[in-house]
Amino acid sequence: MIEWIVKRAQGDRARVGTLTGMVCILANVALCAAKGAIGVVSGSVSIVADAMNNLSDASSNIVSVLGFKLAGKPADAKHPFGHARIEYITALVISFLILLVGFELGKESVMKIIAPEPVSFNLVTMGILLLSILVKLWLGRFTASIGKAISSTAMSAATADSMCDVISTGAILLSAMASYFININLDGYVGVLVAGFVLYSGVGILRDTISPVSYTHLRAHETGAYL
Repeated sequence: MIEWIVKRAQGDRARVGTLTGMVCILANVALCAAKGAIGVVSGSVSIVADAMNNLSDASSNIVSVLGFKLAGKPADAKHPFGHARIEYITALVISFLILLVGFELGKESVMKIIAPEPVSFNLVTMGILLLSILVKLWLGRFTASIGKAISSTAMSAATADSMCDVISTGAILLSAMASYFININLDGYVGVLVAGFVLYSGVGILRDTISPVSYTHLRAHETGAYL
């Protein structure tokens, strides 16, 4: 897949990023649909939240694609160094989306702890969650390889997001197994843990992105060149 994308992009960095983002969008939309369906059927707030997390990932991928398209624009009078710094802004937007998802997931999970509801898990549910983990592991490796090949901050952010999803979905899978095999409802508690992982990932990406953005704006002020 990586070789195909690089070959099709013909060495164009912006096109490599755009094609990679499109692959991620398709994968995340598919995962959102599958998890959303089993979340509603099982009554699990953590699975529904995880599905919304995948939808947020797809939105982040769309932002990333737009960022690559803008970053690939040639230099002009107001942007003598080109538009590549826009990629840092893209990573910043992604970090805020991750933080928003983490906050909403935490809020819903706390409500589930306060007012627990019965959750129905089965082997099909667990199979879909396991498949989701495998897909996210592949996406993480995929974006990491692309990010290394084209030195992309946005791809590094997408990789961190995928790894966070692996952890969160893994925790939900363990919760489903506990409910199915020993009849213990950990849905709300696992949701809180997942929210913590999501927020931690978002803060990490935000911290890694703010420094380059701040430097870029300082240089823009000094030279009169703007994004």
